[in-house]
Amino acid sequence: MRPVFPTGRIFAAATLLRPVLTEDAGHIKTWLNNPDVMRFWGGLSETVSDEQSRTWVAGYVSAGNQKACLVIEAGGVPVGFILLSCETGDANYRHKVEVDICIGDPSRWNSGLGTDALTALLRWIFTSTDVVRVFLQPRSVNARAVHVYEKVGFKKEGTVRKGEMIDGVLYDCVMMGALRDEWLAEFGR
Repeated sequence: MRPVFPTGRIFAAATLLRPVLTEDAGHIKTWLNNPDVMRFWGGLSETVSDEQSRTWVAGYVSAGNQKACLVIEAGGVPVGFILLSCETGDANYRHKVEVDICIGDPSRWNSGLGTDALTALLRWIFTSTDVVRVFLQPRSVNARAVHVYEKVGFKKEGTVRKGEMIDGVLYDCVMMGALRDEWLAEFGR
């Protein structure tokens, strides 16, 4: 089986994806403490300390083959990250990867960076690994994210009712997936 997660850099038109580094903890802390970012990504009820940020990054730096964090850079500056997770040790599940993306710098929202980064990641996954399915589960109230995911080739597959709890509130999520054969036929050129 080929590696599921990139160990090097993935170049795209406007972005560069690279594995998270220990020195990214400061950016991560800033992004995870920004209320505008967390309203869409994680929630507003908790803040992240320096130590928590370092621990979070260290967990991905040493994760092995079950999860990964890729930092998104634009113009050499970190602007966000993509999380990937899979169950590589289980033959029944290693064909799929879950992704989650966060553009942590709100001044860079609506500039196509998420679209560019996700397209590059899907291209890399579907041409360099054995993964057949990439999926994500945005909250249904995050229409902007759902639109971006559809634009890069994810298809709505259903609703995960009360699928995510944020700040004590349960939200429905949209199950979305991209399949290798379909994606390559439409976007693989």
